[in-house]
Amino acid sequence: MMTTAQYVAAFISWVLLKTFTRFEIIGRENLKEVSRPFIVVSNHESHLDPQLTGVALLYRPSLYPLRFMAKNELFRIPLLNVVIWLLGAFKAHRKQGIGKSLLTPTKILEKGGSVILFPEGKIIPERPKLGEGRRGAAILALTTRAALLPISLHTPHGLTPWRFIATRPKIVIRIGTPFYLNNLDYPDFSDENTYRATQEIMQKIADLYYEHDYLPVNKKSPK
Repeated sequence: MMTTAQYVAAFISWVLLKTFTRFEIIGRENLKEVSRPFIVVSNHESHLDPQLTGVALLYRPSLYPLRFMAKNELFRIPLLNVVIWLLGAFKAHRKQGIGKSLLTPTKILEKGGSVILFPEGKIIPERPKLGEGRRGAAILALTTRAALLPISLHTPHGLTPWRFIATRPKIVIRIGTPFYLNNLDYPDFSDENTYRATQEIMQKIADLYYEHDYLPVNKKSPK
């Protein structure tokens, strides 16, 4: 049921994007190299990002269902909690420790699933700018040895339904090449190792992000 609901929602989103925006996906051929379990790691520009990521992976239906973190508070709202669960959401358990937050995605990956993570941990509204990466994605990848699929999302700042219709904004998704973190390079979960692993992930995202026509161009990931 979850897979069907997600795929239908992503297809409807694709139709709306094609109708009301100048929509482009770059790097679709890289999806052929993705195998489960895997973690999508992406920059975070807007509330549309989980659905945009789902649209990007429409071309490999076998990669569904996709799971992503959502605020615990959303699961307390009747009906909405069912909808977001069907769309793949699970509780983030923020401020309860990183171990608690990573428990659910670890189980998903150990069962051969897929998880969408935004390492910045929050929406970064400025353009062009990447936020500081948090270490959850790195710990998850090192623990489960899952592949990482870098994606960059590019949406106009302050996008509203009216702007969709009136301006046909340009929305671009870039899909990178999947990669693995080498456990030999990061033999333990010390602060130093998880920081370096996080920087490696953020650099992969930055390499895609700054291919976009943002100015000024800064091809280094944030420190």
